[in-house]
Amino acid sequence: MILRMVARALIAAALAPPAISSATPAPRSSPAVAREAAADTLWQQRVAYSTEARLDEAAQVLHGAEVVRYHNQSPDTLGVLYFHLYLNAFRPHSLWARTERRKEYDFGALQDPDYGYERVRSAEVVPWAAVGGGAGETSTAGRAGAVGRGRGRAGRGRTLEAAYPFAPDSTVVRFQLPRALPPGDSIRVRIAWDARPATLCRRQCRQGRHWDLAQWYPRVAVFDTAGWEDHPLYPQGEFYGEFGTYDVTLDLAADQVVGATGVPVSGDPGWKPDASSPDREVDYERDWYGAPVRLDDPGLLTDVAAAGRKRVRFRAEEVHHFAWSVDPQYRYEQDHVGKVVIRVLYRPGDLDWDLGAAARRTVRALGWLEGIYGPYPWPQLTNLHRLEGGGTEFPMVIMNGGPGQGLITHESSHQYNMGILANNEWKEGWLDEGMASFLTNWFAEEHGVPQPWSRSMEAAEAREAASATQPVSEPSEDFSDFSMYGAMIYTKGSIVLRMLRWLVGEDVFRRGMHDYYRTERFHHVTAADLEAAMERASGKDLSWYFHEWLQTTWTLDYALGDVRTERADGGGWRTSVRVTRSGRAWMPVDLEVGDTTVRLDSRDSSQQVTVVTGERPDSVILDPDGVLLQTDRSNDRKELRKPGP
Repeated sequence: MILRMVARALIAAALAPPAISSATPAPRSSPAVAREAAADTLWQQRVAYSTEARLDEAAQVLHGAEVVRYHNQSPDTLGVLYFHLYLNAFRPHSLWARTERRKEYDFGALQDPDYGYERVRSAEVVPWAAVGGGAGETSTAGRAGAVGRGRGRAGRGRTLEAAYPFAPDSTVVRFQLPRALPPGDSIRVRIAWDARPATLCRRQCRQGRHWDLAQWYPRVAVFDTAGWEDHPLYPQGEFYGEFGTYDVTLDLAADQVVGATGVPVSGDPGWKPDASSPDREVDYERDWYGAPVRLDDPGLLTDVAAAGRKRVRFRAEEVHHFAWSVDPQYRYEQDHVGKVVIRVLYRPGDLDWDLGAAARRTVRALGWLEGIYGPYPWPQLTNLHRLEGGGTEFPMVIMNGGPGQGLITHESSHQYNMGILANNEWKEGWLDEGMASFLTNWFAEEHGVPQPWSRSMEAAEAREAASATQPVSEPSEDFSDFSMYGAMIYTKGSIVLRMLRWLVGEDVFRRGMHDYYRTERFHHVTAADLEAAMERASGKDLSWYFHEWLQTTWTLDYALGDVRTERADGGGWRTSVRVTRSGRAWMPVDLEVGDTTVRLDSRDSSQQVTVVTGERPDSVILDPDGVLLQTDRSNDRKELRKPGP
């Protein structure tokens, strides 16, 4: 914990224009060495984006430029940098297009101008000398007061050649560095690009003047203890990013209304509260980050905005992505959860979004989630109506296709499980999607929704009975199809978390969630981090549980055998029950005899249990709350005949 606090204190210094390193670059350490070092130092890379973008609606293209400051806090020397170009998934010849089986998402059939793209126009290393540092392309960080220097336009540096390691897929681009980047060193890279979303909606879209720019810029790939996570985008699985700072200036048509990650430190985003807005005055939060100075000038927006256009500058810190959406018809409503601003953007005619309905649901969801995790650390949460149905989550932004409470709760929960607790979504998708589904049903339980788990349990039990499962912890693209991916990541993942809550008890589970959040926020997390938090809270070894229910396809079925009831000596009734268990998986099980419930924790495949009750029981039930994931629930209940007169 102390190491984490020290690391956070050094973040500003890490991204400053540094002094020069004279050290000879060391060879890249082995993954084993990197993992060992990571265990000791808890390192995590840091990035800072200074970005400019101009949306040309007439040409249907976004022109962009960014300067990315990348600080290598790993124990490895890096010879390359990888970036994601996610919009290239939504076009012919991408891995997504070649592996997608759902006909409604046939990106391989799209023609120009309907397909999406993200094309690098140029890339170069920017010398630190241009902002007051030393000469050379990389240099050692160490001047804590230097953050924010260097607003002057930087000189040209070494050109970087783009290589596409998964060609013809181009969702990942690799740049060979002219000089290796040793541990503790920083580099600045300027990239210029053009982009457009596809007109076929899937995690991005453009139709008319509405643009959902969920993915839109070259995003540096994560380098962690496993090495570069240079993973192309598939239909199954989502994203993974490095925490850092985003300073983004958008050049837009003057009538556009924009919702985005972060806060608008300058410019007019077009928010005019609707008459039904709970808040009637816009809370821009322009000073949330003080008076932030942009670190670098990307060089795209070199003059003032043209007539009929405007500039809006957003700032976000401690985030790993920046998403935005524009529509000139967006209506704006606003509310608060404490000091956190809730923004809602919807289109005219969006019934049930208006009259404060979506705002109130977002307030309700975020307020409840703060009770599960802890205080929301960011300044705002924007809930906007996107073109596509369903929903997708981003730091400080949820893009939803509808205003229902369940969808809003699910996507809002991702502010914590994905946004703040940033798991690798393609390696351990259940850790955010299974968690979101679990939290959505938990919210429903506490808000009076009848039987919120019934559909999930029925679907999961049918798969268990048919042996139609795969381990929940598998990488997303390894699932046999999208249906299997959804069933394991979302449905079974949520049930595994529900069983864990039952196993340790709700109060202990809540303490574990608070601990998980307090210890790991703003870090890349894995299942091991959640397991450790729950073990600290419960004082129990839970390794067996995480192994059985996440890493195997073992099944479980409890059944009632012979049941006998007779009068007990001294009064009452004695009921003898034979309980059997089949399958390799194990869980304790509750046995309800009349109005008495006992928990059975034997690992024997067959056990004889005697329960004494005051009244003669009418029934005997295994797992009366229906929490355990079993292959056959029909053998869990027996009605007891009453003796005749």
